[in-house]
Amino acid sequence: MHRILVAAGLLAVLGTLSPASAQTVRSITVQTGHSIVIDERAVERVAVGDRAIVSIRAVGDTQLLITGRAPGHTTAIVWTKTQRSEYQIDVSEDTADRLAAMVQSAIPYPGVVVRAFDRAIVVRGNVDDPRELAVVNDVVSRFDKLAAARKYAVVNAVTVMHPLGALQQRITDAAGPDVRVDSDGKGGLIVSGPVQDRTRAEWVLARVRGLAGPFLAADAKVTDRLEVATVSQIQVKVRVYEVDKSALDQLGVRLQAGTPDPVNPGNVLLGAPMFPIVETALGVGKALTIGAFVRTTRLAPTLDLLVSSGDATLLSEPNLVTLPGTAASFLVGGEVPIPYASGVGQVAIVYKEYGVRLNITPTLLGSGAVEAKITPEVSDLDFQNGVSTGGFVIPALRTSRLTTDVVTQSGESIVLGGLMRHVEQRSIQKVPFLGDLPIIGKLFRSTRYQSSQTDIIFVMTPTVITK
Repeated sequence: MHRILVAAGLLAVLGTLSPASAQTVRSITVQTGHSIVIDERAVERVAVGDRAIVSIRAVGDTQLLITGRAPGHTTAIVWTKTQRSEYQIDVSEDTADRLAAMVQSAIPYPGVVVRAFDRAIVVRGNVDDPRELAVVNDVVSRFDKLAAARKYAVVNAVTVMHPLGALQQRITDAAGPDVRVDSDGKGGLIVSGPVQDRTRAEWVLARVRGLAGPFLAADAKVTDRLEVATVSQIQVKVRVYEVDKSALDQLGVRLQAGTPDPVNPGNVLLGAPMFPIVETALGVGKALTIGAFVRTTRLAPTLDLLVSSGDATLLSEPNLVTLPGTAASFLVGGEVPIPYASGVGQVAIVYKEYGVRLNITPTLLGSGAVEAKITPEVSDLDFQNGVSTGGFVIPALRTSRLTTDVVTQSGESIVLGGLMRHVEQRSIQKVPFLGDLPIIGKLFRSTRYQSSQTDIIFVMTPTVITK
């Protein structure tokens, strides 16, 4: 019986100790010079880690009065009859809290919270998209000078919940669920995923550039990481003509004066005679209403006629095949050696190209059209303005060059002209031996000067080839 009473008494003691040994942790923030009251029932004892930071005293046996003395962080432990509680106490200066309140009132988003901790103002929370983050950054930056004057650091820890906003969903709706857009971490975007062909890829990239304005930094770019199922190339058929200037003038009159024949729509009236159109029209009058088609159907037979009559020469007819965005070029001409001093008493040779050159860089657009950056060039040797050295004449180069950017549909032709070539010739006829005599030799020889002016015309037809 005695043992049973002892065991029961021990259980009663343990039952009263176990609740008191339980511990809860609470966080409290108070300003210097301010006090707060917290409720604690049956307070028996209070311990403070640093009384220089905060003071705590009991008000009766049911409340505690906590007063901030100096900025800092400390802990306090409160024992009651039933439990033990631990308090993490942060004491901040009154000015820090006021500054934090000012920043908080200027930020219009409820998910962003501003708190003062010791000598720092921390801005934290989430915003929906980069545009809201830009507003938060702008607001915080306006308080930098005020915080620096009071020796506070402003920490911006706001994050974006949806970095691309609705852009990903809009791209998915337009291009399919396999195409995705991601941030590259530098203010730019990366577009990835499978697409059918290069035309579709360019359409997707153009769509992203159009929608991604708010998400791109000033110097950022959209990076192409799309996987194309088929290979697209661009074939450029080129015909280079050299046309006599007088014949070219007549050609220009014909192109501007050509009108449809009301009796036979398949013909064009060019002055008195009728000049047939060699292309097949899409319908009555259709070939005469589409600008690019009209130029092809009217110009091609006219140039062929000039070649047949000897007023024009077909210099070259290459077919260039290149990838979109890759330059292609050709040269009809040659190279002239030009000596130069490479050292003391040393002479080296460098070769300069001349003739008819064409540089073209075709690019596919999202609409299926072809954008072509074209640079044709015509250069000739000019001995009249050359340099004489060592008994040799090093000719100069007379060059005509133009640069343009043209957008056409696949299969349409581009015609460029205006690169003039001027050639002067001098022919001397003389009686053998007598024509070489001094003074009287002029009576036995004659000199004839001949000048000709021609125009170089480029006819280019880019066509998209998909395999």
